[in-house]
Amino acid sequence: MGRMLEDRVVLVTGAASGIGREIVERFTGEGARVTGFDRAGDVAIHGDVRSPAEVERAVDQVVTAEGRIDVLVCSAGVREIGDVYTIAADEWDNVIAVNLSGTFHCCQAAARRMRESGGGAIVNIASVGGLIGLARRPAYTASKHGVVGLTKSLARDLAPDGIRVNAICPGLIRTPLTEPYFVEDAFEEGLQTVVPQGRAGTPADVADAALYLASDQSAYVNGVALTVDGGWLAEKSFAASDAAAATFLAGNETTDG
Repeated sequence: MGRMLEDRVVLVTGAASGIGREIVERFTGEGARVTGFDRAGDVAIHGDVRSPAEVERAVDQVVTAEGRIDVLVCSAGVREIGDVYTIAADEWDNVIAVNLSGTFHCCQAAARRMRESGGGAIVNIASVGGLIGLARRPAYTASKHGVVGLTKSLARDLAPDGIRVNAICPGLIRTPLTEPYFVEDAFEEGLQTVVPQGRAGTPADVADAALYLASDQSAYVNGVALTVDGGWLAEKSFAASDAAAATFLAGNETTDG
């Protein structure tokens, strides 16, 4: 069986670390010609997704070098953690600018080139926070809901030109961004209770999902928000453990309906 992305031309934003870096490596291993785009790190193109001009420059550079662009993966993202009463306006603006507006700028620029060459695939990295509300992350949650909505809108608008647009909604993925969560052993132990599969995700888990959505294996998949969360959203229990859940159900469950 051949490699899934043989000779596909790919641009990945947020490529310097974490999920984006893993996607670059995974796609390269599947035969893609991948260009990384980030504000820092060891990437081919340095630039800021908040700037439409810099995004246009990056896409033009890829098309000039490769002749076309087949796949875009929007992985650049930031998050805030704070009190909704005190979050500063500039912090709100920055999270929205990177996560939502930056995703739009990249999708728009890439889609223009994809239309010229007969189509392509766009994969946006959203979050489970794009499907539910996350505490103490108002800007992040709003931005990721926006990415999911944008993905669905673009899936409809771009399909006539042969462009598929899908999103991935990762749960807790262990990356440099989330590593501070794992300082306490109790946090990781708690994942065994709240995540049905009993662990945090890895960048490879997300990269595998991105590979599927970028490849011809998902040729009839368009406009989805695919959760990659070990089942975390499948059941948000009121109880903190299996034993507590059993007690909760035993005392409160009815036989009606």
